[in-house]
Amino acid sequence: MRAFTSDSDPAPRTPALPVLVVGGGVAGLAAALDLGRLGVPVLLVERDGFLGGQVMRLDKLYPTDHCGFCPVWTESAAALAHPLVAVRRHTRLLDLEPPATGEEGAVAVLETRVPAVDPALCVACGLCREACAARGVAGAMQDRPVDRTWDPAGPPCPSIDFSLCNRCGACVAACPVQAVALERAPAVERTPVADVVFATGFAEPAGPLAPEFGRGSHPDILTALEFEALSAEANGGELRRRSNGATPRSLAFIQCAGARDARYLPYCAGVCCMHALKQARWARRRMPGLACAVFFTDLRAVGKGYEAYARAAADEGILLLRSRPGLVLAPEPAAADAPGAAVAVRYEDFATGRAVTAEFDLVVLNGGLAACPLPGAERIRPKEGPVAGRSCGFCAEPADVAQSVVQGARAAALVAQRLVRRAGGRP
Repeated sequence: MRAFTSDSDPAPRTPALPVLVVGGGVAGLAAALDLGRLGVPVLLVERDGFLGGQVMRLDKLYPTDHCGFCPVWTESAAALAHPLVAVRRHTRLLDLEPPATGEEGAVAVLETRVPAVDPALCVACGLCREACAARGVAGAMQDRPVDRTWDPAGPPCPSIDFSLCNRCGACVAACPVQAVALERAPAVERTPVADVVFATGFAEPAGPLAPEFGRGSHPDILTALEFEALSAEANGGELRRRSNGATPRSLAFIQCAGARDARYLPYCAGVCCMHALKQARWARRRMPGLACAVFFTDLRAVGKGYEAYARAAADEGILLLRSRPGLVLAPEPAAADAPGAAVAVRYEDFATGRAVTAEFDLVVLNGGLAACPLPGAERIRPKEGPVAGRSCGFCAEPADVAQSVVQGARAAALVAQRLVRRAGGRP
């Protein structure tokens, strides 16, 4: 940003402290880049080893069905190259502490955990994998990280699966650049920041939300992100049952599985209807004979082009059922690997009022998306509100990619506004 100047003060000025952006997903990237373009220094911290957040796990983006990786890659590259945006990966915000008396902003307590194979040092020579294989430890050194630390912008840095590693140290000795260490202590630091933008995103809960949907009881009952990985073109794109590797003949998506439920998540996750329609359409395009049903409570298609997308799904033969299944039953353990063993879905047919039991080879549970916490948000100056104008993306409210980008830009504008007010109207 070009600063306003006068004859007595010709030099532009920038804030001494950076704005902390917590989370490197699409909302955090939008906020960081907008602040950087305004001339505000930014410290962008991301707990994973890559930028892009959950979007990096999506094969396609609705309603255009274009690649999910490509637009995020350009924004990630722009953030990494921007002179005012400092990116810290493998770093998370532990807490926010109040600044010294009379000062603005906060003190961020940051923890950085470098993985066993440091991606900043790794040159992808492969000598660690060869040393590991020579010791007969099959699979301990992975070509790609098992802890979601692969950076698509860099070399294919390997990682260690410590569930298989015997800690012999052969990989450490073989590394010519000292990038491998079996034990690394996290580094904790306190950094003053001028303001904070929270863009922590969402996560699928580790355990089952609603037990009646059977999550974890059978390999063919998946969450939405598990199905995304199973069907992604990057993983081959061939749809198979996880239980026996057979080609599925039928597929069901159950919406609001744990969401809009006073027992678990009382809100609508916002993105699940369109996500299920996208996955169903791509599954049908690869397998035209696949019987596909989407059980929904209310079909949310509120964005630009979304309703046309939903209508196209119905025209392509995807069955849209306004019904909320009450029970999902896995096959008996003895028959789990038998040909034809399927998952039973019990639901009410709203058209007839009758209870129906239908069988599907794959069942996808949608809706259990929980916002990630905002560490230290309650300690920000009360008169400005704990998170007012500081949170964006799914951690602020359920939002898809387009909404998250807009919210990130809004958060950046409000932060810049606050900085100008603190400076007495001067940029």
